[in-house]
Amino acid sequence: LFDVYMNGNQDSQDYSLLLSRSDHVRLSSLFGLDVKNIVIDPGHGGRDPGAIGAKGTKEKEITLDVSMRLKKRLLRRQSYNVLLTRETDRTLSLAQRVEFAKNNKGDLFISIHVNSLPNQTLNVIETYYFGPPLNSEILRLAQRENKESHYGIGELDSIIQDIGNTLKRQESAMLAASIQESLFRNVRHHDDQVLDVGIKMAPFVVLSRIEVPSVLVEISCLTKEEEEVKLASAEYREKIASFIEEGIIRYLEKQHSKKN
Repeated sequence: LFDVYMNGNQDSQDYSLLLSRSDHVRLSSLFGLDVKNIVIDPGHGGRDPGAIGAKGTKEKEITLDVSMRLKKRLLRRQSYNVLLTRETDRTLSLAQRVEFAKNNKGDLFISIHVNSLPNQTLNVIETYYFGPPLNSEILRLAQRENKESHYGIGELDSIIQDIGNTLKRQESAMLAASIQESLFRNVRHHDDQVLDVGIKMAPFVVLSRIEVPSVLVEISCLTKEEEEVKLASAEYREKIASFIEEGIIRYLEKQHSKKN
């Protein structure tokens, strides 16, 4: 529709600057967009346990607990409406998670996961936003996370087109960077060997179908036994929630300062 408009209106102003890949102009501040509703998505659940550690710790349990703690922390600020896609151990397809975010007019979407690296004993922290993958390892991770999408092949075109959503790309990258920086900086005090593998683009369906800034955070790695032991501690999970909260708030404060 945009191309038709531009090609059919030779006298119209040039809007190409808005769609440039430069992040010097932040579209959210340009249009005065605010964040009111934050949707937190605890990964997996129900019959889908996600990754399982050597001691039997299930990813779905960690993601739910950390997400509930994160919600409580954000609600204390009394500035945002915070919702969870699930608050119990129940099966939820990616399509249902997306629908929940849309129905509740989510302005930010943060999906919480715990990594699994077979045959490795590393603890890594990484944060994703939607875009084309850079290597085959990311493709394999996306394949694993997308297996319960419940979307049909006929909807693939709209997923691919989403890569070009400039405002969402800008904001998702900034949100991912803020959460990643906070998580790594703080976790390093508890594990000086933790690896910061940064922010990455990946074709996660749940991020594709969300039309607002959205990220998927791998908060830890269950295949490192020492990390699995720490994740069993309620005190450590509270710390993880606080690190994510710090990243979200710093992103929101930066967004606010750009508008002033």
